[in-house]
Amino acid sequence: MFEIGASLTAARQARGLELRDAEQLTCLRARYLVALEHERYDQLPGRTYARAFLRTYANALGLHADRIVAEFDEQNPDTEPQQPLGSTFHRPRRNWRPLALVASALVAVAVVGWTQRPSGGASPDLQSAAAAPPALTHHRVAVPAVSQVKAAQKTVAVPAPLVVKATTGPCWVLARSGGPSGATLAEQTLQPGQVLRLHRQHVWLRLGAPGNVTVSRGARTLHGLPAAEPVNVSL
Repeated sequence: MFEIGASLTAARQARGLELRDAEQLTCLRARYLVALEHERYDQLPGRTYARAFLRTYANALGLHADRIVAEFDEQNPDTEPQQPLGSTFHRPRRNWRPLALVASALVAVAVVGWTQRPSGGASPDLQSAAAAPPALTHHRVAVPAVSQVKAAQKTVAVPAPLVVKATTGPCWVLARSGGPSGATLAEQTLQPGQVLRLHRQHVWLRLGAPGNVTVSRGARTLHGLPAAEPVNVSL
């Protein structure tokens, strides 16, 4: 076991960096960096942010980020209750539309065949013709092809991907599905020129330096993001 805060402070001082220098390097507020160096994690927005900020700070100082985060997890275990397995299981809904189309075609065949049968008073010759093998019949009914059945199904539109691109500087990004308590989709620091694409319909974002990135989905681009203050975005 080693002291996380002391390791961060020593690494920063060894590089000759002041807190304001580290703030510009990591795009994290100086008060968060002080909290990390003094291991005052209760002054951070939450445990998830503490892990992310530690990883970002350690990478910026050239430390082994995975070891720093692992030591944090060992010293500060996650006490939040885990969701039971299978609680979110949903039975898939079967699409009956193709079967309904095929059934309608079969009903049409039966109706046409019934309307073409001879009446009860028909002559013996007509009755014999009616009893002839199916190969002699002159009536044909078109059955929908498989391609026509598929074309009749409703087309589900695929949403455009959510794109986060670092432009003027680095930015730490946390992406979750649906909302702040959803499953984590991505957690990383984008460097200038790097792009994060998320193929989900509803995405919640936490941006450490929103002024350094552009956020867009299709033809829609978010405007008016703050320059340095961390911000939450749902798109």
